[in-house]
Amino acid sequence: MVQKMYFVCICGTSYGNLGFDERERIRENLRRRIESAGIRFVEYCWVWDENDKCLLVAGTYERLEDAEQWITSLESLGFEIEIRTRLPGEDSEAPGIRRGWDS
Repeated sequence: MVQKMYFVCICGTSYGNLGFDERERIRENLRRRIESAGIRFVEYCWVWDENDKCLLVAGTYERLEDAEQWITSLESLGFEIEIRTRLPGEDSEAPGIRRGWDS
């Protein structure tokens, strides 16, 4: 049985039809904004949503209640947060693929 997971994501702007360098600039600007707020991650796990919006996975939790304080803190710093139970592209991955955030 697969455990339902909650992904706490910090939202960036839309990638639209931008090329790699412009997308990298969006990620870099969001990373700098996060770090200027005093937050630093060991690994930055970038994904994008169905609308091509840049998302940074800021935490993975088995229970949403465990994430509430982190979500509140991020929102108080002015970040837009999305809670997801699935990440984009999960359905298209080959069986056995292990992502960095898998346990």
